[in-house]
Amino acid sequence: MITADHPLLQLLALIDLVWIDVEPGQGKRGGPKFYSEKTMFKVYVVSLLKQLWAHRSLWRYLSSMPMAAAACGLVRMPDRRTLDRRLAEIAPQAEVQIRALGLTLALEEVTDAVVAASDGSAFATPGPVWHKKDKAAGVIPEGLHGVDKEADWIQSTYHGWVYGYKAHVSISVAPTTVRVVLDATVTGSACESHVLQARVKDLPPLVRTLLLDAGYDDGDLIADAAQCGIDVLAPLSKPIGKSTAADRRARAAYLAAPQGKARYRQRGTSIEPFFATIKDFFHLDPLPRQGKTNASVLILLALYAWNLIVLFNFIHDRPLGAVKPVLDML
Repeated sequence: MITADHPLLQLLALIDLVWIDVEPGQGKRGGPKFYSEKTMFKVYVVSLLKQLWAHRSLWRYLSSMPMAAAACGLVRMPDRRTLDRRLAEIAPQAEVQIRALGLTLALEEVTDAVVAASDGSAFATPGPVWHKKDKAAGVIPEGLHGVDKEADWIQSTYHGWVYGYKAHVSISVAPTTVRVVLDATVTGSACESHVLQARVKDLPPLVRTLLLDAGYDDGDLIADAAQCGIDVLAPLSKPIGKSTAADRRARAAYLAAPQGKARYRQRGTSIEPFFATIKDFFHLDPLPRQGKTNASVLILLALYAWNLIVLFNFIHDRPLGAVKPVLDML
């Protein structure tokens, strides 16, 4: 049993404090939902934190832990079909809540968001892989059972080709403060620069510099970021030639200078290790469930939980980055 001061209940109470209501979609039909978006979001946060990947396990846990169920806002237990049906709503909701909580932590100076970094990371799906040529042809070889048909082949710098899903994440990277997730989404093998270009306007207005790798060396992205007051530091994707524009030459020269090298070095010591930490702390390598919806929910809730625990540590005057000790208490 858990007591009233248990960290899990405190984390669920914190969600009430930082929750942002989302305007309902236009033209949605049907009566009001018995379980609110916030209640179902909390239910799936419990699922992630307690590693209750199967809905029947989540249902049993909440049925046996009335204080946890009450902290989620449940007046009665949802059946497993309801848990399945409401799952699709969680990922879009998590994106909104990640941005809102990231902005709050930046405004409260829990983190310094003036410098941020963005990158994508592949999360492997469980089960057998569907080889690229067979997937392209739409043919599942005889004897290949339990393959995740929604996953994509994603090229990873460190792991080669990975069959799964890609998380696109932006975090604060100031070396004197804790890392905080500012924005995130999950796709298949979508182009990283295109995904970021569509989302750069959603980064906190405090961000002034964005550290990216050469895969983001895209003129349209850099121009859109500049309109938002954000300076992009990314190595050139192609060698300098006679036709290289002056602004690209200037960026390459700055990154080659001592000051530019020192600033850009923050990227390699921040977002790349961060992905490894998230996969390790929340047991997401490989993902515990198949399918795009499940992958999105698990990854985004892990990123949200990171921010939530940072806030928990801030309120309780604990080391801000001590996320693993809190997870171990749950």
